[in-house]
Amino acid sequence: MKRVYEIGNDTNQINCTVKIGTVGVAYTAVYIARSGGQWSQIKESTSSSGNIKSFLVGQAIDLRDSYLVIRTIIDFSTIDKDLWNEQKNNIVARYYLKGGLLGAQTYNHDTDDITSSSNGKIVVITKPIKLI
Repeated sequence: MKRVYEIGNDTNQINCTVKIGTVGVAYTAVYIARSGGQWSQIKESTSSSGNIKSFLVGQAIDLRDSYLVIRTIIDFSTIDKDLWNEQKNNIVARYYLKGGLLGAQTYNHDTDDITSSSNGKIVVITKPIKLI
């Protein structure tokens, strides 16, 4: 489900943090999607947790009317196969934004942000946040 974060139209700096809670191995990438279909990867996780420490997304004036798209891929192959579907329901994904007109905001993933492989081994969470 798309969320909205009001960033304003100034030179204020927008920052983001991603925290993923899962027993699986996770990888996260953050993109800016602009009108016309242009996507740019701006950050990715460096560990198997999928977490990304606070980073600068950009200035509000440059980000206005674009989307912050955060995609996390989780692989459950390191745990018992019988637990894959159960663990999909135990994932916690939180996205923290600050620097905009709304100040610090926390967003969670929604059930319609999740897709998974037919056997449940791979789960993908895609969280779009409109920057206005």
